[in-house]
Amino acid sequence: MIADFGCGEALLSKAVSDRHIVHSFDHVAIDESVIEGDMTKTNLDPESVDVALFSLSLMGSNFTDYLREAHRVLKIDGQLHIWEAISRFDDVKRFAKSLQRLGFQVFEPIVKDAFVLIEGRKTERQLDTTLELRFRVH
Repeated sequence: MIADFGCGEALLSKAVSDRHIVHSFDHVAIDESVIEGDMTKTNLDPESVDVALFSLSLMGSNFTDYLREAHRVLKIDGQLHIWEAISRFDDVKRFAKSLQRLGFQVFEPIVKDAFVLIEGRKTERQLDTTLELRFRVH
């Protein structure tokens, strides 16, 4: 089971729906396959998801809360995948390390052209409720 946070046109769901269950979330639903609403509060059960994906979707000022929601719905050892523009980060390694405080084991970020992939696994049921992650201020 996959939770696609900030799915846009729900392309992932359309590409893999015959092999995986994908829950597509976004602030605006482009069609009936997308669940519209605040990504800080999904309708998913706790520890029910195998993969949480954020692809260019950490846009809200409260994006740390999106990551907390991903943590809530991921099973222990569930996978977190974040793709973002490298230009958004002051220090991508520090950002990735901060995700540990949200209950994730984080692997070395992978830079690919103008983007970075940050991968992690949910390792803790408890997380830091005071942490607020930030991107570069322009």
